[in-house]
Amino acid sequence: MLRPGGCFAFPLVAPPRPGSLGYWMLFGFDTVMRVRNALWRPPFVMYYRAFRLGDVRRELTEAGFRVELRVLPEFGQRGDGSPRVRLVVARTPD
Repeated sequence: MLRPGGCFAFPLVAPPRPGSLGYWMLFGFDTVMRVRNALWRPPFVMYYRAFRLGDVRRELTEAGFRVELRVLPEFGQRGDGSPRVRLVVARTPD
């Protein structure tokens, strides 16, 4: 836990569109990791598709953080105009 007034920040890349090559590559990686973890210990915990902005924002808020999203324009925009990358900034209460 951060000290009062502390800040935790990390970038979050927009997920690829369903059906795209990027989508299937991440799906394949996550599937291989789940099978690997079912067969081999210790587990290697690194899933890409399970890290969703809405879930992260909700969980940080429930943990008592004030959550702010910032667009990182240097990474460009997707075809629909939404940002490719956002910065999630979570602050503890003062």
